[in-house]
Amino acid sequence: MSDMGAAFITGGTGAIGAVVTRAFLGAGYRVAVTYRGAKEWDALAAAEAEAARDGRLLGLATDVTDEASVAASVERAAAALDGLRILVHVAGGHAGGVNVEALDAKTVRGMIDLNLVSAFWAAKHVVPHAKRSGRGRLLFFSSRGAIECYPGAAPYAAAKAGLHALVLTLAHELKRSGVTANAVMPSLVDTPANRASIPDGSFGDWVKPEAIADLLLYLASDAAAATSGALVPIYGRA
Repeated sequence: MSDMGAAFITGGTGAIGAVVTRAFLGAGYRVAVTYRGAKEWDALAAAEAEAARDGRLLGLATDVTDEASVAASVERAAAALDGLRILVHVAGGHAGGVNVEALDAKTVRGMIDLNLVSAFWAAKHVVPHAKRSGRGRLLFFSSRGAIECYPGAAPYAAAKAGLHALVLTLAHELKRSGVTANAVMPSLVDTPANRASIPDGSFGDWVKPEAIADLLLYLASDAAAATSGALVPIYGRA
């Protein structure tokens, strides 16, 4: 298998992120993942023990909302993996169920920091490495909720809509560099947490994490070199 380069995957140990990480490892990438909880990283490292042992998988405890933390992790990853070609920004979170008139500052700032500010720092610090590769890819995890806004989810929707503006701006800024910027927009994703929160849901209609990983792998490929500034829906049957 040819060398696919190195990918920096934020949130690469979570329910969706771990599936994405395994897919990129399986496709021949060297991968660095950020994580918050050591337990999730330990589980991923155990599942991918060979990759962790031989240096193809690196785990970095990182606060993705803090620029200094992100910058340090990016530099450690680039040094350990001989550069970085790909950013896959999976890190994020959802808080909903509260109308705007009842919101508190912690929720608003938390959603914006986790879903939008984190993307700025990841992009800022990976871009120089992606440029040096000559065929870099910046990939972001958005949501159907960014364009179909639901009651009670305004901070999340606003943050993801802001993410779209970031992606479109990056596509213009980087168009002469060989680096592309795109986002995927899943509907409900079939994860254990979502099944627990919506126990009567039609799980078979939800998007599988594996399908999202496959789409991200395509967008990371040379075949997608002409695609930049795309906001790609992946809704399943939801």
